[in-house]
Amino acid sequence: MHRGRELEGLPGSMTRRGGIPYRTGAMSSRRAVLAVVVAFLLVNIAFLGVRPVLSPDEARYGSIAVQMAESGDWLSMRMSGFRFYEKPALVYWMMAASVDLLGANAFAIRLPAALCGGIAAAAMGIAARRGARLAGVAPADATATGALVALCSLTMVLPTVGSSVAILDQPIAAFVTLSTALFFLGATEPPGRRRFGWLVAAGVAAGLGFMTKGLLAFAFPAVTVVPWLLWERRWRDAIVLPLVPIAVAAVFFAPWAIAVHRAEPGFWERFIIHEHFRRFAGSEASQPKGSWALYLWLVPLGCFPWIMMAPQAARRWPSLARTSTGIRFAACAVIGPLVFLSLSRGKLPTYSLPLYPPIAWLLIAGLESAFAAGSSREGRPYGRFLAGGILLALGAVAFTLALGGERSRPWLERAWLSEPHGRAALLGVALVAWGLMDWQARRATDGRRRLLWMGLAPVLPLASFSLLLPHAAVSEVHFPGEMLERERVVIDSAPTLLCDYRMAHACAWTLGRTDFSLVGDAREFDNGLGIPEEQARIVPDAEVAARITAGRVIGQVAMAMSTQGPDLDRLLSMPGMPPPTRRIDHRGWSLVLFEAAR
Repeated sequence: MHRGRELEGLPGSMTRRGGIPYRTGAMSSRRAVLAVVVAFLLVNIAFLGVRPVLSPDEARYGSIAVQMAESGDWLSMRMSGFRFYEKPALVYWMMAASVDLLGANAFAIRLPAALCGGIAAAAMGIAARRGARLAGVAPADATATGALVALCSLTMVLPTVGSSVAILDQPIAAFVTLSTALFFLGATEPPGRRRFGWLVAAGVAAGLGFMTKGLLAFAFPAVTVVPWLLWERRWRDAIVLPLVPIAVAAVFFAPWAIAVHRAEPGFWERFIIHEHFRRFAGSEASQPKGSWALYLWLVPLGCFPWIMMAPQAARRWPSLARTSTGIRFAACAVIGPLVFLSLSRGKLPTYSLPLYPPIAWLLIAGLESAFAAGSSREGRPYGRFLAGGILLALGAVAFTLALGGERSRPWLERAWLSEPHGRAALLGVALVAWGLMDWQARRATDGRRRLLWMGLAPVLPLASFSLLLPHAAVSEVHFPGEMLERERVVIDSAPTLLCDYRMAHACAWTLGRTDFSLVGDAREFDNGLGIPEEQARIVPDAEVAARITAGRVIGQVAMAMSTQGPDLDRLLSMPGMPPPTRRIDHRGWSLVLFEAAR
């Protein structure tokens, strides 16, 4: 087994950068770990519940979790009465447990994703610490390096967004990262009990990943650890070592797999065929598709603001890869999954979340080495403070708009519909804090201390993301909860409710209405199982008028639909459609009412 030689620029080395003594001295590992904890609490947790629930995704998953918690049935997943076979149950269990504890609210359903963002960062930080120790770094300094890797991972923009949304992509990224990190810890131990224990733990993490999103829990680690072991010329280990976590994962998830098959016999066929092979091939009509090169530009953007330092770090990667098995592992953890994602025709930005923790490792290792060697692209002294100056100037602009009263309101209301001046002031505070911390980072004469300030600098802007989201620029069909609450009395008074798939999720989450019928594109509500009671709730276009006429016999009929497509106007103009008595248009969706027949 190869063990890397010493990294360049070990603690105690000193060079000069622009006439300033520059060194990678022994920064307190406690301070670095504390910074990670503070960043996690502020970025991932503090403002988790302030943003309205996103529709359709968050509303869909949240309503499944609420129904699971209310029914006590933890095997059968129901989406407003429809069987939901697209994903396994683990994240819904996590959300349902959170709902049981904290209530049915935005914070509760997002908490699992937020915690998983911390797990992914911590797992890669621990692996980076092992990599540094293998390269000869002292324990305290290796701990500081691992903490900086975790801090970097937490303060990239796309992982921040992924940790604040109640979807499955951050949890699967966390379990994939945890599984590969644990495998690295095991594979770098001598043969024996400790190695076996780490590999068993990697298998448990892979099992958790399978129960989150299926076979991706094995695909991502496989395209990481096998190329890495081959790079290390460990031919036998490339075959033998993965067998342990695979076997453990299979034993771990087998009881649930058997139980769900008995409870829902159609689950596995739907899940494996449609949600894996057809999605990978892009043959699912509802699956987002993209160019093979999508992630080549998307991933660098997702690394902001750290991507600004990537050129400086990248110059050190070739020499680091020659001497450090940890850097080779991190490189494989980026390149393997990136190739896999690029080959898949189904693409979404959040599918790339497993890439960011190993990218953080590469960035921190490269920057530590560059700072220790005195490498810098900043040139003259004033260039070091240019970025901070720009941030301070932007903060001053935000403060000016916040104090502008009615004169600035038209400008601010293009971004925020409520409390625009207060949000502009918060933006100013965040930008000024970022600028001042960036200056502090540029002034630091210790490489790791500089990286610490670089990691802390964007914490407040990232933490404020949910508060500063420009809702006025986003269609209300994605955040319809407030308007649905205002129309609750009207909708609840209608015994018959028709929705399209976007508004169905929102009505289920916000109003608790699970008795609606689907019109238009049914999407995931049409699960292909042909279950009669579910098919009866999916109304073809030609039968909408008759369904409304029949509903008017019982009482008022309400129809909530998105206006982003032509479906609503087309349906209202179809032959036999009774004239609506009232239409309430919101930004992106409409509520159409038909009075009861007399």
